[in-house]
Amino acid sequence: MTAAPEFSFITPTYQGAAFLPRCHWSLTRQTLTDWEWVVIDDGSTDGTADVIAALGDARIRYHRLPQNLGRGRAREVALRQARGRWAVIMDVDDLSLPDRLARASAARAEGFSFFCSAMVLIDAAYGIGPVRGCVDSGEPRMFPHATLCGDLELLRRIGYPPLRRAEDQTMVLTLANTARGVFCKEPLYAYHEAASITPGAAWRSNWSALGQIRALARAGVLTRSAGLRRLKRERVARLIGLLPFLIWPRAYEKTLRRRENFAAGAQPLEAAGRAFIAECARRFPLKPIAPFVHAA
Repeated sequence: MTAAPEFSFITPTYQGAAFLPRCHWSLTRQTLTDWEWVVIDDGSTDGTADVIAALGDARIRYHRLPQNLGRGRAREVALRQARGRWAVIMDVDDLSLPDRLARASAARAEGFSFFCSAMVLIDAAYGIGPVRGCVDSGEPRMFPHATLCGDLELLRRIGYPPLRRAEDQTMVLTLANTARGVFCKEPLYAYHEAASITPGAAWRSNWSALGQIRALARAGVLTRSAGLRRLKRERVARLIGLLPFLIWPRAYEKTLRRRENFAAGAQPLEAAGRAFIAECARRFPLKPIAPFVHAA
């Protein structure tokens, strides 16, 4: 067995075979090469194993679950399979910008337990959308889960609940509010925003997130504060706001398009990042499926 790498990219995937070559390409463009890619196939039926084999990269470690168990369980399997010193979240339809690992490695060398960053949203036609940033002051702190890089043993101790939606809330809120990390304002991750968000899925996600927030508050992980009360109110307001759309789903997409950019002081995407996304678009053209929308 080869020596353990510095980083383990971890990717749960379900019916995501079409995105695997693009995702792999973005990993091969990293300025650091000491990594493995742990791909957990969550019961796909789309030929994921064949696509992985065709990539021909010995750094890929593929594990197939016998049935679809959901993202929470798949992420837990990925953490158990990983061998790196740090784990790096990498969702199958997203892109890591080339400097992401180098910046995380610098944070690790300085003694931080995790690194996160802002992220830029892209659509299926590679249209560049807004930037979402981190909340690194006040209570509670938080960051986009997809941008997380962190100490593997610490991530294993926190873990993911066995949920299909919003499974990342416990990880994000626990790390952001109990561990020492770097909140980078520069977007180092491109998040492929889903155009197929439905009001039912949004309801379940917000309900799941609210339950985890309440559990973390009871456990003392989140300090009882005005910020925590505000966070709970925001989730409840979203749930209430979704009720009409459960009856009238077609109106939901128009509402999503009107949502404001969540920047939180993040920096705009620079020219090098735009060039990287443009190169990806040339190499991996995708058929546009819908105009750019914001996820719940």
